[in-house]
Amino acid sequence: MRLKRKKRIRKTKHSGSLRILQAKTAVFVTFSDGIRRIYRNRDQDPSYGRVRIPDPRTVSYMNLFVNAVLQPSGVYRVSRGKLRLRSPELPEKGVPIMLQFVTILGKHSRGCRGRKTATTCRSPHKVR
Repeated sequence: MRLKRKKRIRKTKHSGSLRILQAKTAVFVTFSDGIRRIYRNRDQDPSYGRVRIPDPRTVSYMNLFVNAVLQPSGVYRVSRGKLRLRSPELPEKGVPIMLQFVTILGKHSRGCRGRKTATTCRSPHKVR
């Protein structure tokens, strides 16, 4: 599955002009079985395409939605190919679990200073 490219407008502090940053997004979708805390690439629902869980160091932002509700970063851990739920309560059987990845591209991304691709750049304002 190809990643979608989206544009983001950001106002620069120096000139007051707008610049467009490109981003790639992807979503890993699975459904809770009501028992497990760990979900792997093979647990993905195939009707939502084929997206692998990347190494968190290669994306700019990551968001987890359980039953369409954004979860705080402390209730889950992500490593390459694996999502681990750390909350004391597990989602009920059949509840959708969506892990969203956003990668900001371009040499003008904050913290990337001159690099043409920013897949591994870190922003001081990053939310995880």
